[in-house]
Amino acid sequence: MHPIVEKVKLSEKACLLKIKAEHISRAMPGQFVMLQHRETSEPVPLSILEVSEGYFTCFVKGVGKSTLELIEEAENLFYVAGPLGKPFPLGHYRKVAFYTHSWGIAPALNVAKALKAQGKELLLFHTSEDFYLQEEAGRVFDEVIHDGELRALHVDLVASAGSNRLSKRLTSIYSQKPVISMVNTHMLDAVGLCLVCRVLVEGKQRLACTDGPWFEAHLVDWANLIERESAYEEQEKLALEEYRKALRRKSLKA
Repeated sequence: MHPIVEKVKLSEKACLLKIKAEHISRAMPGQFVMLQHRETSEPVPLSILEVSEGYFTCFVKGVGKSTLELIEEAENLFYVAGPLGKPFPLGHYRKVAFYTHSWGIAPALNVAKALKAQGKELLLFHTSEDFYLQEEAGRVFDEVIHDGELRALHVDLVASAGSNRLSKRLTSIYSQKPVISMVNTHMLDAVGLCLVCRVLVEGKQRLACTDGPWFEAHLVDWANLIERESAYEEQEKLALEEYRKALRRKSLKA
């Protein structure tokens, strides 16, 4: 069991979890973890926000049953796998713009801190109405823009996280610039066995869990990924509603 040593509620739908797990301390910028509340719970892939000796912190937004369960009930975790995936390719860029949507602010901050340590100039363009970790973003990035209307910025590299649709749009806005995007896809085991997280890159099948989660956006088949992203939408909606009913019953008994 891995204890959650601190839980900071950011809203009814989001929180920060600080978790004791020695093996995650070696994580590199841009990697992620798989968390499982109970043995019967669904494993959830989450980006790492920051690591410290023996601990790591991640941002959780309640978008389904499993993430809401972490926010509402979890005090210990049955399973913590990681660090997973390939680190973000930091490269040799002078000026970098991050475009984020919703939970994408967490992996962006994680990578941006490493780039800042290298002396890069960093811009953040956050596109969704919900803007968590805004104060921390103001400390890390040289400029922060909060706007739903996308526009191009004068930078050497573009990175994106939090929305496949956002990443797809950026490939048109920055047709001549490198765009490195974190893909959003379903995962089951995160070790390359289930093939659920497959992504078409240059027409070839790649796995987000082992080959990603960061890919050059111009090479990704976003239409295919976006179509598959909604494959379990109805089942997820039903599971979330049943869990909310269970929480209401539990609160009435208390």
